Amino acid sequence: GLIDRRHSVNLGLDYRLRQGTVLQAFYLHGDAIGVGVSFVKNAKESVASSGTHPAPFPVRVRAAQSARDLGWQVDPKPIENTRTILAAAMANEGLDVEGFTMTAHRARIDIRNQRYGFVAEAVGRTARVLSQALPDSIETFQIVLTEVGLATSSVTLQRSDLEALEHDPNGAEQILARAHIDNAPVTRIARFDPGLYPRFIWGLGPYARVSLFDPDDPIRTDFGLQLNAEWNIARGVYLSGSVRHRLVGNIGDNIRPSNSVIQRVRSDSGLYAQEGVTALDNLTVNVFFRPGRTVYGRVTAGYLEPHYGGISAELLWKPVHSRFALGGELNYVKQRDFDQGFGFQDYEVATGHVSAYWALGRGFHAQLDAGRYLAGDWGATVSIDREFRNGWRVGAYATLTDVPFEDFGEGSFDKGLRFEIPLEPLIGTPTRRRFATVLQPLSRDGGARVQVNGRLYDAVRSFHADALESSWGRFWR
Repeated sequence: GLIDRRHSVNLGLDYRLRQGTVLQAFYLHGDAIGVGVSFVKNAKESVASSGTHPAPFPVRVRAAQSARDLGWQVDPKPIENTRTILAAAMANEGLDVEGFTMTAHRARIDIRNQRYGFVAEAVGRTARVLSQALPDSIETFQIVLTEVGLATSSVTLQRSDLEALEHDPNGAEQILARAHIDNAPVTRIARFDPGLYPRFIWGLGPYARVSLFDPDDPIRTDFGLQLNAEWNIARGVYLSGSVRHRLVGNIGDNIRPSNSVIQRVRSDSGLYAQEGVTALDNLTVNVFFRPGRTVYGRVTAGYLEPHYGGISAELLWKPVHSRFALGGELNYVKQRDFDQGFGFQDYEVATGHVSAYWALGRGFHAQLDAGRYLAGDWGATVSIDREFRNGWRVGAYATLTDVPFEDFGEGSFDKGLRFEIPLEPLIGTPTRRRFATVLQPLSRDGGARVQVNGRLYDAVRSFHADALESSWGRFWR
């Protein structure tokens, strides 16, 4: 009596296009047909084929006596030519130059990597550009890596090492042994390109949203258009926003009303889906700053996410070689109207957490967050993630607060799985874009946190020693 079938003949077809990719089609019960595609991949294996990466510049080997030539220091024309060549070559590599300075034997360049998913590749390509563009007397290259306007780390290389090891079979390993990775300098240098700020970028494209585990309808989907825009006003200052318009979908159809006995901070998500046909997903101002050599800061204000708006502030302590980091975040937020326009409801709350991060080794990362959640409950969240060398990331989390299990409702406490997959292997060109999703069996009100774009830990640690060293094999790519 569970299935109303017209007949008992079911047919299925699997066709393997290539290893790990299977097309499927089926016919069930006389009244249902379907198609699908499955991708199977071992996350320990490389996801990167040769792709369509443009070839890097070769290292320019200097003549034996040319390193002693300092005549360029008193002639403005070579300096101007150097800057012109450097700007064109770095743009060709898809790397922005935030700042640049050079003295007789040393150069410093601050770069923003917009293209390469593995930071070591950006470092290697920058080093080769410097060998091509800079005067022969400059022996030391200091490459400062920046993210969202923050100088996160610096890599210092000797030009003679690049010349000697470019074609060595173990060249990447030997360069790493001779490189000096350190905390980024706090002092900023002069802007390289006056036109770098302000910068406005935008994009319009389709979006898909999936809701799982509803007992009445286990898989619900919405499809529509999404407009994203970002105005990089100055170094570390961003105004960004996103608007969605649903064209078709059923996430907001026939939703069950929340039966929560505590403050409804997430369990009314179906009402947001129902009323937010055209929705302001987020609209925020982000300011990133460095109050110290190993301390990073962020302040975010505006419509933080579809359900909440307000202000969020964060500090993170993370030395470049440390596997341990500490952070703190404070938020004061107000619940938004269900239509996700500019209005708010009456509920407002102060939340905040103290966080400890620990890189356990072998790709494992642990995180402990303790503090106050959106419903006013107090507790802690434990997270464990495994990050593979190819960029895949898989993790799980669980949250326990002072909300009793019976008041929390079905599931007793908040937990879920999360996944991140780099998109470079799928589109075949270098990109930092990733697909990220969280699977929650239930969306309840206990242990809920506000969603804020630009949290610091992942942004900063991706440029620190552990991440650089784990991807250093791509230095010469």
